[in-house]
Amino acid sequence: MSQVETRTESALVDRLAADGYWVAIAVKRLSEGKYADAIALCRENLESRPDLVSGRLVYAQALFRSGQAESAAAHFRRVLALDPVNIVALKYLGDIAFEAGDVVSAMSNYGRILEIDPFCRGLRSDIVRHRTETTRTITLTRRAEAKADSVAENLREIPFYTETIGDLYLAQGYPRLAARVFRKLSLESDSPRITEKLSLAESKKRDKDD
Repeated sequence: MSQVETRTESALVDRLAADGYWVAIAVKRLSEGKYADAIALCRENLESRPDLVSGRLVYAQALFRSGQAESAAAHFRRVLALDPVNIVALKYLGDIAFEAGDVVSAMSNYGRILEIDPFCRGLRSDIVRHRTETTRTITLTRRAEAKADSVAENLREIPFYTETIGDLYLAQGYPRLAARVFRKLSLESDSPRITEKLSLAESKKRDKDD
């Protein structure tokens, strides 16, 4: 989302909140880090409007931000029951699954997002299928294998640059891709956690090259 779009969305939320629309007020409280207030407001109003997707989505996000991942996941699934193509809910469910160590479910949710919107900003990955021909069998030394892996990794497209995808690459044994993700993220923030993960990815990359 561009800065102009972000400012426009923020102005809309401010205007709706000023008019007393509770979902907008909850969004503002969420953005201010007032998670308990956002949760209480959503819970109170969803009693009378349980099928309001926007309210349910903010409620789930507030639960997630407050550390209640299991409860958040349940409400994100309720969002999907009402709106099966809700990309935000799918993204959060993917992140929650990955944090829980369920990589298969995480990738299933990310893949579903790309099925819904192949050009989704931040989740786009152009995949080109090439014809494969086997002409001979060769035996590679350990160093040659590392070099081949390096070339394959460098040619791979990174679908989106988030901490979660960096963790995923690292867990799957792709330190170069992880390092590329964390390096980009480190340029955008001063997070010590990202710096530490970049250092770990670089270390694993060097080990793989040896």
